[in-house]
Amino acid sequence: MRRFGALLLLTIALLAGCGGRESPVSPDEAPETALKEQDVRNMYTAASTVYDWFDLTTLPLDRADSRTEGDLTYYRVDAENLSLPVSTVAEPTDSTLSWQPQPVTITSLADLRETAESYFSPEIVDNLFALSPDHYKDFDGVLYATDGGRGSNLYLLDKTVAAEQVDEDHWTVTVTFWADFEGRELQGDGYFHTVATTGYSTTVLDYAHTPDGWKFTGFCPSDGLDLEADTVYTINYYQDFEVTSAYQDYSDWKLACYLIYADGAYAEAPFDLLARRFLERPEDILHVLALLDSSPYREKQGPPHPNIDVIVAGPGYTAAGRFYREDRADFEALLDALHPETEAEQAVLDKIRAAYESSVTEESPIETEFALIVPGEKRLLTLGVQEGTFPWGYELEGTVTYTGPGDTYGTVYEVDCGNLRLAYSVSPDDSTEYLFRLSTSTHYDQSGGTLCTPRGLYCGYSLAHLEEIYSHVVELAGFQSDTYDACYVYEPGGLAYCKHIAFYITDGVVTAIQVEDLMDGRLLG
Repeated sequence: MRRFGALLLLTIALLAGCGGRESPVSPDEAPETALKEQDVRNMYTAASTVYDWFDLTTLPLDRADSRTEGDLTYYRVDAENLSLPVSTVAEPTDSTLSWQPQPVTITSLADLRETAESYFSPEIVDNLFALSPDHYKDFDGVLYATDGGRGSNLYLLDKTVAAEQVDEDHWTVTVTFWADFEGRELQGDGYFHTVATTGYSTTVLDYAHTPDGWKFTGFCPSDGLDLEADTVYTINYYQDFEVTSAYQDYSDWKLACYLIYADGAYAEAPFDLLARRFLERPEDILHVLALLDSSPYREKQGPPHPNIDVIVAGPGYTAAGRFYREDRADFEALLDALHPETEAEQAVLDKIRAAYESSVTEESPIETEFALIVPGEKRLLTLGVQEGTFPWGYELEGTVTYTGPGDTYGTVYEVDCGNLRLAYSVSPDDSTEYLFRLSTSTHYDQSGGTLCTPRGLYCGYSLAHLEEIYSHVVELAGFQSDTYDACYVYEPGGLAYCKHIAFYITDGVVTAIQVEDLMDGRLLG
């Protein structure tokens, strides 16, 4: 059998006196055939297949030819002129041909060992044969194998490979394993909610030029995803969003991973958070989104996966649809000022800009500012004229209390919906109902869920988070209360007229929110 550990050369002449066997040639001896990244990647891809014959699968078998020894049944290995895969194929215009493995024929245990030795150090080869000593066996000089494999990693989506030269005798191969698993689990509210595992882990392999040629001196299974890695996350959407609000403290990469399986109410506030972080730390967010943009998640489109472009361009869509005009101005200035360091990050910035420019309108999104997101609803509960009579098509239940005629509002009613309280007026002319106040002081309860502003802020947020999300919020001077320490007001004026959002603070935490239209005045004058 040909030994092809020396096949690192792309076009190699047989050396005289070697019996036709190809010998290792160092870069110094043949600089024109020095390894390129694509060569090393091809070597890894072929080597991983050989490694898997021992750790994950087995060689092709002829099931019509079997032998029995003890309790084990062996089948003849059918590996004649067997092709090994590559990750990169040279284009016709390339100045040099990339290294590719030659087909192998494996008919005996000695052939199998020789093939393994072509790629791996002696220590790795010994360990491979020791993994399962009964896996392969010669009968009358012919190789047989048991039909068995441990099964692949259900959490693995795919892997990507990159190679980098350390010096003329060493390369490192970085294998990135991408996690992807989605399920549903019963939660405390009595319903099944999404629990998903996403992210990546990396393993760095050493590839060295030894006296016997180029060998991997470290290796791992081809499905070697590390679920305990710091960059792999199992996210319980119900717990992390509705119960603990843990998502607001996620790392940037974890937030991007969260959005892969987020939908509906679980997505709106986190998308807002991503956009706010982009305003604060654009370089960090560009880096994370470029990583997501080039990941294998892009290849797995359709339910339950979203279009990755929606996440990557998310800051642009959010700024266009949910930012008020002063934040839009900051956003536009940021887009013009950024100079990404890599082509991948520039591509992400271009997508964010395109999303923003295609979605932005001349009018500021006043309607989406002065509202609350009600759990279970497909739309915002917004101040202003409502359709029909309470509850206006929303799934709201509560006691309606008549509070008397109002000079400004007409006949006024208040409704207590538990963790949501609202007030509306009924016009004496045409019975139109006008919602002028929404308030909540409950972060979460089992019946009502989370109430939040369109920017994703709700009771339980810290004052610091409030000032990050509503950068133009102002402390109300002279505020006095036996219940709250302070009141911070978001009142942009302009087209918002007399609308505001008041955030009540206790011990540095938002403990109540009130969205209100004063109609004929402003809190901040």
